[in-house]
Amino acid sequence: MKKRYTLRCAVFLILTKIENNTEYILLQKRYHTEVLSGKYDVSCSGHLEENDSVKEAMIREAKEEININLKKEDLYFSSTMHAHFEDADYILITFWANTYQNTPKIMEPDKCNELKWFKINELPEDLADTRKIMIENYKNHIPYTEYSFESNKSTY
Repeated sequence: MKKRYTLRCAVFLILTKIENNTEYILLQKRYHTEVLSGKYDVSCSGHLEENDSVKEAMIREAKEEININLKKEDLYFSSTMHAHFEDADYILITFWANTYQNTPKIMEPDKCNELKWFKINELPEDLADTRKIMIENYKNHIPYTEYSFESNKSTY
């Protein structure tokens, strides 16, 4: 019997806040990682584990990476990206939240060396490409994107 094609799945969090009528987004700067080292990333992310729901995975990763507590009702769906990378294809599911408990802080200093709030319309230049798309999808309410397939480098 032919082996079924499988995709990897990862979850991403766009954490926002409003101050003085301006929206801010929390970004982390990756450090000494195999993927995207030296680039800004969304506040936290991670892979699904066996028997995880996507929201359970997001809640776990938020606690592990930036020490915040989220509830399922705090998470709002933002978008899905089907992404093709050299080593694997992924389904990337992005949530956003602006309600959480605890102050965000770096919990994995071996993987992240900065956690900083940016105005959502003034993002750093060294933001990872897929993360730029995730944030644009969030801002423009775009629910689905494909990334890096030969027929389309990036489509909405």
